[in-house]
Amino acid sequence: MTDLKNYKGRYLVAVSGGPDSMALFDMLRKTGNHLEAAHVNYHKRDTADRDEELVRKYCEEHQIPFHLLNVYPEETEGNFQAYARKARYAFFASVCKENDLDAVMVAHHKDDLIETYLMQKEKKLGVSHYGLAKETFIARTRIIRPLLEMDKKALLKYCHENQIPYGVDESNLQNGYERNRIRHRIVEQMDDHEKDEILDEIETLNQSMRQKQQIIQKDIRNHYEADEFLALPYLYDHLRLIFPGHSLRYYEEMYRQLSETDRCVLRDDTTVLAKEYGSIDVFTIPEDYEHIFPSAEELKEGDYDHFRISGNGSSVEALTVRADDFPIRIRNAKAGDQIRMRFGSKKISRFFIDRKILLKERMTWPVVLNRKNEVILLPGLGCDKYHYSQNPDVYVLKL
Repeated sequence: MTDLKNYKGRYLVAVSGGPDSMALFDMLRKTGNHLEAAHVNYHKRDTADRDEELVRKYCEEHQIPFHLLNVYPEETEGNFQAYARKARYAFFASVCKENDLDAVMVAHHKDDLIETYLMQKEKKLGVSHYGLAKETFIARTRIIRPLLEMDKKALLKYCHENQIPYGVDESNLQNGYERNRIRHRIVEQMDDHEKDEILDEIETLNQSMRQKQQIIQKDIRNHYEADEFLALPYLYDHLRLIFPGHSLRYYEEMYRQLSETDRCVLRDDTTVLAKEYGSIDVFTIPEDYEHIFPSAEELKEGDYDHFRISGNGSSVEALTVRADDFPIRIRNAKAGDQIRMRFGSKKISRFFIDRKILLKERMTWPVVLNRKNEVILLPGLGCDKYHYSQNPDVYVLKL
């Protein structure tokens, strides 16, 4: 039995209502940690509401906060599994942030680890870790998998011995999804010895991966000259570390774009690799920000994460405001933003291109908007034709 006593903190538990997550939920409850539950109802089967009610009832019985996300298949586009995963982890991240929780506990177990590895092997995915890692970060959120040493049978046994209610997801019994096929036709047919052999194989590969990563880590930086980056040893492995979990063809296409184009932007949910102006930058996608100033009295000197309001500055940081401009908002620049010039309007993106401003700077560059949602100042680059004067009220400086 996995010992969870060493985990101390405030945790969000991903609880589907199945035996794995219900066993984990009950084990964690007995540790005395602060717990909150996150349940996603995908509305894809008749018993989905049953599982939601099962988790909700358990939470009410033990006075545990319950958080629900509804995902409706008819409202999604593209691959449902990919969409659902992205929505699920975004939901977990928002709940953790709003409730000051340390991490998300997920009930992946030994059989899941083996299934994941066999899928990686079958698809020839380029990964930074084979199988499932005990801890990782997804959507900027710490994910912990404390049950990787237990198998499905042990978790079912725990539920039965402790009279923990659970529901069975009928879709997991079918072979429509590739993971289900691998589970039923391969993993469930293995005995304990065969599973241990696979686990040894996974550990050997991960040891080799860690040795290679130690070499790669010496070269990993946030900024490179483009030719320098393309000449790196183990370049595909660099790309795998930055964007894990894709096929070899995916990395070959990345390499093609990086080597054949003057400017390209590669990104996933959290990371950007941008080639522009002869250099390559790798950075985490910054969070959007917005500050609201209801009146002139509140638009006073002060430092913020990406800008400073000051009584001094240059002419391209100067702003004259009127009473009908309030409330004023200062946020990061976004696609589609425009500013009114003496002769027509100009897109903010055009300012950035003209001045060869790097993407990592653009994504946090502040813009000042009036109550009509019009951009009236692009700090460091200029204001619109209605808000310039020789005696400005305030200066907004980009940090």
